[in-house]
Amino acid sequence: MVITTDGLESMSNMIGASGTAPGYIAIGSGTTAANVADTTLEYETDRNGVTSTDLSVSKNVTWIGDWSSTEISGLAFTEFGLLNNAVAGTGNLFNREVVGSIVFEGDRELQIQITYKYT
Repeated sequence: MVITTDGLESMSNMIGASGTAPGYIAIGSGTTAANVADTTLEYETDRNGVTSTDLSVSKNVTWIGDWSSTEISGLAFTEFGLLNNAVAGTGNLFNREVVGSIVFEGDRELQIQITYKYT
């Protein structure tokens, strides 16, 4: 996972009480390797609010996002990222991950879990 420069700056701002916590996960179809300088997904196709946040493991936070089968039917996605704004193309991109192409048929759902481990 690549934590972006923008994401590190946003985390610093949150600790200093002037930033907005991430609450959205976006998926897209970009294939360029993730880079610390990324500020958006390459080709965002959908963005959903985080369904839940898990703090049960010490020094870890996991954000969980869900997509229904009707939402993603026919989509192929290759990238995802954690953001702090609901509007596509806006907000701070905390991280970006590029994966092999996943194509969704009408009966499949998607759940993405992004975990930050602080050591």
